[in-house]
Amino acid sequence: MKRMIYTLLLFFCTLAATAGQSGLIRIYTDKDCYLAGEKMWIKLSLDEQASPENRMSTVAYVEISDETQIHAQAKVSLREGSGWACIALPASMHSGVYRLMTYTRYMRNWDASCYPQKFLAVVNARAHGESDKLKAEPVPALSDLAESPVAGLESSQASYGMREKVTLQWPSEWADARDLVLSVVRKDSEVTLPASPEPVAPVTVQGEHWVAECEGHIVTARPRKAEVDVPVGLSAQLGCVGKELHVFEGVRKTDGTFRFYTNGVVNQQDVVLVAANEGGATCQLEVVSPFVEQLPQALPDLQLRYQEEALADRSVAVQINQAIPPYPIVKPMDETLFGQQPSKTYNLDEYVRFSMVQDCITEFVMGVTISKEGGKRVIRQLQEESKDYNMFPVLVLIDGVPFDNHEDVITYSAKRLHYIHQYRGNYVLGDKIYGGVLSLVTHTGHLPDIRIPQNMQMQAYEFPQDHPAFVAPAYPTEEAKQSRYPDLRHTLYWNPSAQGTNQAEFYTSDMKGVYVATLQGVSVRGETITATCSFEVK
Repeated sequence: MKRMIYTLLLFFCTLAATAGQSGLIRIYTDKDCYLAGEKMWIKLSLDEQASPENRMSTVAYVEISDETQIHAQAKVSLREGSGWACIALPASMHSGVYRLMTYTRYMRNWDASCYPQKFLAVVNARAHGESDKLKAEPVPALSDLAESPVAGLESSQASYGMREKVTLQWPSEWADARDLVLSVVRKDSEVTLPASPEPVAPVTVQGEHWVAECEGHIVTARPRKAEVDVPVGLSAQLGCVGKELHVFEGVRKTDGTFRFYTNGVVNQQDVVLVAANEGGATCQLEVVSPFVEQLPQALPDLQLRYQEEALADRSVAVQINQAIPPYPIVKPMDETLFGQQPSKTYNLDEYVRFSMVQDCITEFVMGVTISKEGGKRVIRQLQEESKDYNMFPVLVLIDGVPFDNHEDVITYSAKRLHYIHQYRGNYVLGDKIYGGVLSLVTHTGHLPDIRIPQNMQMQAYEFPQDHPAFVAPAYPTEEAKQSRYPDLRHTLYWNPSAQGTNQAEFYTSDMKGVYVATLQGVSVRGETITATCSFEVK
């Protein structure tokens, strides 16, 4: 029933999309000129007049490229048509103009010329080469680069000291804007960039029909060797390695690929692709890139005016920021699997340690047995209703990765395990039925000392970024100001969702100079909002 409703919804959305509505995306970045190796903050917002199917998209894709290669890519998680991300620009990028292109999966039904674009400047202050397309002119002082402010945004003072509190204000009627993005960046250069291309009507291309990612990112995988015939009985599973449990069954397509309709998975994850073949022949899967990867035909030379000392300080700051490791983020363990909490949890640190998982199951785990079938040992779970063991084998996970061969699990070292979570009842995953789930969680959560079978393939995979927070230090006390931890922020402040208020507060960094605050957005009436102001840090 759910599948039928989803199909009807897509059908009517497709009818609406053929009415000539565009699927434009508004692009906001924290600045227009970056140094190679810096982080770029970006926000994407689907236009309110976009087609209904496109508005349902939960993922947007970003590509930054020149005429020769793609230099950076990102997936952005969208909520109600809006989302933001942080993209680390490679330190190897040459100086020049780059094209930023963005689209949703549904927009791949159109020609790439219809995708929204924006041009950016990148300067490599550490290396120069033949690939540079730069015409640079040094200027004597920052004051030569001061801009005329655009009314609507004001700072509480004209100048501040280092690590001092700044307050910005704007009209209260902008608080209910559709989009409102605020960035505060040091002004050490100015660039001349091409204007963003005017939006054009979608031009449909022939070929595969790309559906919108309405519930989450769709991962596509295919057999590693294209020349090998895909076994008829081949099925596929995808598991995310870690203490959060995410397991998905692949849906096989006519072209031999598998689609994993994921949901609730964000940011970078180690994933394991499992190819289960009833015939016994081994087969490995690999992920297919979801990006278009189309390069621009030609880009102009970068026209740059810069203050040499300030740009040198900024380059040093980039290198120091890269050398300082970020604060580690410890995520709490989530035992929820398919929306259910475990019926029983065993903390093995509270029990006598055994050498193998087989001994732990035999001694500790209630209602689970190991039986031998067809020369192999299989784990089965007791049914509460009939008091008999389930005819279907248990789905066994180690750090979120499914292992169909229970021999690999039974002989695994129990000294590595921290928890065993037991889930009762039958579970349907794709076309398979399991008589319960047994989830083994190690202390590290990353499959320590386990041999991956030949039908599995592990790799790091970037899922959509889920609205990362712009983290900036605060100095409310004199003791905090005296901290010896360096604060070399070039972007002092970035708020991709400034709606709901008419002011912002933040602190200056250790970098002196002129800073420009820019407020951009779209009002509830669809009018463009742009306001700027500047202040100095001494």
